[in-house]
Amino acid sequence: MLTALGVDVGTTNTKVALVDVTVPRVLAVASAPTPSPRDAATVLAGLVARVLPAGPAPVAVGIASMAETGVPLGPDGTPRGDWLRWDGHRAGAAAHALAARIGRADLFAATGVRASAKIPLATWEWLRSHDPDALHTAAGTCRWAGAADLVGLLLAGRLATDHTLAGRTGAYRLGRPGDLPSAFDADLLAEVGLRPSQVPEVLAPGELVGRVVDGPFTAAGLAAGTPVTIAGHDHPVGTWAAGVRRPGQAADSVGTAEAVCTILTSDPVPAPVAAAGMSLVRTVTGEHPALLAGSSSAGAAVGWWLRTRASGVDVDTLMAEVADLGDSPLDLLVLPYVSGRQTPDPDPTATPRVLGAVDGRSTAQATFGLLAGLALQARWMLDEQSRLAGTGAPSSVAVLGGPMTANPAWLRLKARVSPTALRLVAEAEPVAAGAALLAADRVGALDGADPAIPSSPVPRTGPGADVVDALARFVAAAREPAR
Repeated sequence: MLTALGVDVGTTNTKVALVDVTVPRVLAVASAPTPSPRDAATVLAGLVARVLPAGPAPVAVGIASMAETGVPLGPDGTPRGDWLRWDGHRAGAAAHALAARIGRADLFAATGVRASAKIPLATWEWLRSHDPDALHTAAGTCRWAGAADLVGLLLAGRLATDHTLAGRTGAYRLGRPGDLPSAFDADLLAEVGLRPSQVPEVLAPGELVGRVVDGPFTAAGLAAGTPVTIAGHDHPVGTWAAGVRRPGQAADSVGTAEAVCTILTSDPVPAPVAAAGMSLVRTVTGEHPALLAGSSSAGAAVGWWLRTRASGVDVDTLMAEVADLGDSPLDLLVLPYVSGRQTPDPDPTATPRVLGAVDGRSTAQATFGLLAGLALQARWMLDEQSRLAGTGAPSSVAVLGGPMTANPAWLRLKARVSPTALRLVAEAEPVAAGAALLAADRVGALDGADPAIPSSPVPRTGPGADVVDALARFVAAAREPAR
């Protein structure tokens, strides 16, 4: 047996998995609410200590994380405050100012990301005026660390990131597949008053950040000298782990947020991609271009619904009742926009709305409408990616993430409305498992093998005319101006 350790720093929870990379299969997982930056070493070391007894010592450690989230570091590497998260709205005015200075279209063409409140470039501009001592000191000795970057620093003593995370900042040029930039862009950093020395190094695809140094992780049982890699942005890492690695394949990664990623043969025209609210990215190996669409309304929307429409109801019982509804009519739908809509047709003012009559419906029937809305939102994103790429529906779509394994009713609705057959990656922690697989691959431990997390076909009954009608009604209502 050959094992590797995978770390996934998520929006809500942080997971550490010990993975048998030859099968592959997860041997043990430990999870905790994502800690503050100052508590990260202690919490992560505790998680590592819990999983290591499940197998042989890992040959490498891989780190994945949410993107667009980070923290300023003082000259000694100590975090200066809490995470500045991707889902904050503090930097909206700063994003507009940057777009006006740089040019909204020019910034997207250069970086593949839109000028929005979530990108670190806008956060850095916001910090310059609202908290200059955090990052913009005269000496220029403070630095920025993304979530995975900080974990890499704690494990290996070096501040570095990978291109999939750098590419979400707004300060890293997109480059060409197979020929990626080796550093953040100095001119874009200068726009927000920063120097290249204040951001992480950018590792080449497959490059290691270093090896485990003595400290809390060795005290937890991890061997000093174990190789460490920044696996990358959580959604692309999960996509790779699911075996989605070639043009024409797609992945739908579901957690607190949801991301749909389609791998392409070549870059589409940038302007329509930006107008649709999507991003141009590179796969974790740097070999292929891809389109990435994100929605904050996935698990977060289910949580909102349970709090506001099903308070006090046993969740497992409720979802079992929803599953028993089978292929009920798609006459009741919910627009699931709890934090606006990022894509398609971006609308930061979008709010949840019920389409159809609720009176006389059970809680399970209404919840069916919410899950149907979430499934149709993902279908809309996938259809838009096909339109932007100028291709037909993807040859396959892998669905992954804890909600997909835990909620059969949601998965059934996804399969029902999908334009193509789905494969379920049943592993509950595909990102942590993917980070471990990438780590093992990058140290040459797999001997040229190309393993992916096992998946299985999802039975489907559609799409039929009812799905076409429901999708049209959903999209038309989503595009209506806010009332």
